[in-house]
Amino acid sequence: MTPQNGLFRMIINEWQLDSKLNTALQHAQRADFSLYLALLSPAVEESAEFLTPDAVSEIKVSEDLYNKFGIRPARSFAMEQDDLKVLSRHTQALLQGGLASLKLAMSMNTAPLQQHDDKKRLSNDVFQALSLHSQRRVLQPELTKPQADPAAMYEVLQQLNAGEAA
Repeated sequence: MTPQNGLFRMIINEWQLDSKLNTALQHAQRADFSLYLALLSPAVEESAEFLTPDAVSEIKVSEDLYNKFGIRPARSFAMEQDDLKVLSRHTQALLQGGLASLKLAMSMNTAPLQQHDDKKRLSNDVFQALSLHSQRRVLQPELTKPQADPAAMYEVLQQLNAGEAA
């Protein structure tokens, strides 16, 4: 966390540290490098590689691709109408065929992981046991991506080429 106007701002990505991580690595400052790495979010999807600026529009996946490859769309983690039937089939598979049969039934038809699909239903003791990054993701799940600036990228490339020529 870094101070900003008396408040603390959570460090999530390497780009928020500017060149501090790189400088610590180049000057063999192991303690600083370890500290900076410990401050970063452990979530892979929040790393700088996955928060690249959007230069082109996202390709939308159509339902035809799901049908073409025989893939079921991702289901919600909450309980749905037909899940009681699925759970009873899992019970029958366990009673008749044991653990191997239950694993097969669970891989064919996934069971719900929770009763309600509401992120705000975490109990206070569970919420307090979460890491700071996990608490932030529960309260504020969306990260803003930086805007792409091709002109600025061109200037950086020109500076790099001038440095190589010198």
